[in-house]
Amino acid sequence: MGVYSELPDTLREVDIVIVGGGTAGCVVSSRLSDADPNLSILVVEAGPNNENVPESIYLGLYRANFAPESPNFQIWQSVEEDQLAGRGVSILTGSMLGGGSSVNAAIYARAQHDDFNGWKAKGWSGDDMVPFLKKIETYYGEDALDTHGHDGPIKVSDGRYRGVEIERDFLSAMAQAGYPTVEDVHDLYTVNAGAHSRRYVSPQEGRRQDAAHTYLHPRLQDGKHPNLNVLVGAQVTRVLFDTNKKATGIEFKSNPRVPGSGDGQVSSITARRLVVVSAGTFDTPTLLERSGVGDREILDRAGVPVTHELPGVGHGFQDHQSGSYVYNSKLPVNDTWESIYNGARNLTELVVSNDKILSWNGCDAAGKLRPTESDIDRLGPQFRKIWTDDYQRNESKPLAGIILINGILGDPSPYPAGGSYFTLCAYTAYPQSRGSVHITSPNIGDPVEWKSGYLSDPDDFDAKTQVWAYKKQREVARNMALFDNEISSENPAFAAGSPAASGVEYSAEDDVLIEEFVRTKVGTTWHPLGTCKMAPLEEDGVVDESLKVHGLANLRIADLSIAPANVAANTMNTALVIGEKAADIFIRELGLGSC
Repeated sequence: MGVYSELPDTLREVDIVIVGGGTAGCVVSSRLSDADPNLSILVVEAGPNNENVPESIYLGLYRANFAPESPNFQIWQSVEEDQLAGRGVSILTGSMLGGGSSVNAAIYARAQHDDFNGWKAKGWSGDDMVPFLKKIETYYGEDALDTHGHDGPIKVSDGRYRGVEIERDFLSAMAQAGYPTVEDVHDLYTVNAGAHSRRYVSPQEGRRQDAAHTYLHPRLQDGKHPNLNVLVGAQVTRVLFDTNKKATGIEFKSNPRVPGSGDGQVSSITARRLVVVSAGTFDTPTLLERSGVGDREILDRAGVPVTHELPGVGHGFQDHQSGSYVYNSKLPVNDTWESIYNGARNLTELVVSNDKILSWNGCDAAGKLRPTESDIDRLGPQFRKIWTDDYQRNESKPLAGIILINGILGDPSPYPAGGSYFTLCAYTAYPQSRGSVHITSPNIGDPVEWKSGYLSDPDDFDAKTQVWAYKKQREVARNMALFDNEISSENPAFAAGSPAASGVEYSAEDDVLIEEFVRTKVGTTWHPLGTCKMAPLEEDGVVDESLKVHGLANLRIADLSIAPANVAANTMNTALVIGEKAADIFIRELGLGSC
């Protein structure tokens, strides 16, 4: 058992290969090894090991994972898209052991109960998923509806540091805007409210609770899982099949971005029982396509021989389209999250002393929002039709989420250094728009063709949602006592005589300006999913409810790519619960009992 940067000869053949040591992959491998420690399991991860890496374990340092020279992430660039004012957009995804859970902002958020019902897959309903949602966590907070877990591997807490002043200010401003403060907006049911935010961090040590440190590393070190192993810095180029379309193993090579990971030669590993692909929303469909599994037209264009035609692969891309709006804050700079990065604090001293602020992600409050009837009227008849069909009778379904960041969310370079800022991020909970991710050649290093599809739905529901979300977050910001002033680049150029230039009343002309503006502004919330969805074959599904790839033997998928519909939350929790559910399915299938 161990973590290897070069593959030992003893691991050239194993029972199960898990492609991707990300959030779901760590869960699946750990639970399978618990069920049968004699089962030989090899996790193959493209990125480096995350064990005790400072920018991973200290939540306050997570922005360092995205430095240009860091091997801890992958960057994906979309094509230019007309509906985004001719822009391409980019997204970063985790590429180290633990995946996104090792590099993200670790904001604790959960789907609504009915989100899983919306997946329309047997065994995946809200009621089915609650036990797995509980199994993930040890939740340090009130649990009035008994929907949280209290003895799971991942600790959910306030950490050791909070920005209490701005949290209270934001929640007061939310209440003024019609969204009262509640104890918990992640109880699977509550909407139309704001709440104090918790995070994936231990309350005692203040360490990030990523899937590798909470699931995988303990089992690699406890002496009870002798056949669980990990290969890092290895890019899987293809899944291998026999003539009966049975997955028999993988082909891989070293990742040139990870130092010391090998000589770049292509090698193979045999899987006697299963190949489980858990590579994520971008890498899972593109791996299938390089293996000859996908839409015939896409494969022909890329020069890949067809192993198995499966038209849904790579289609159905979704993300929580968002606008992030930065404001000048009245808080002293040292009371903001930016103080960790802007020179106001000594980073070396923070790490040496394990300063409490390192357990902080800058996010102390959030909300899930629905519009009023008058809001809906203003958004137009087509918006109301979709609202009536999809939202009106489901009162636990929010239209948008809002997140407070006591600092800058994303790239800080456009803003003057040394300033005091806060950000309000407003994201579309259930976008109507869809995109796609496809290979352009057989080679893993070549660019993929990613169409984000943001704001592309024919009814403009997503664009109108973002117009509404822009107005709502701006109202909240201007209600805050700590609001200093707006930054001109964060708003449309309202006419001098418009009330919107100095307040939150908007004319029809202002609405047009706002829509034009959000098309230049909206981007990712780093929550991609849906490119290998769980659905029937005739609905462009890629896997069935047992996560078996349609038409192929011994191949399974377990990551966010299988989600057939979106969830009203940051998606780390959903990746974890997919991992737990997948492990239970595989354990039963392999005759190992249940986990």
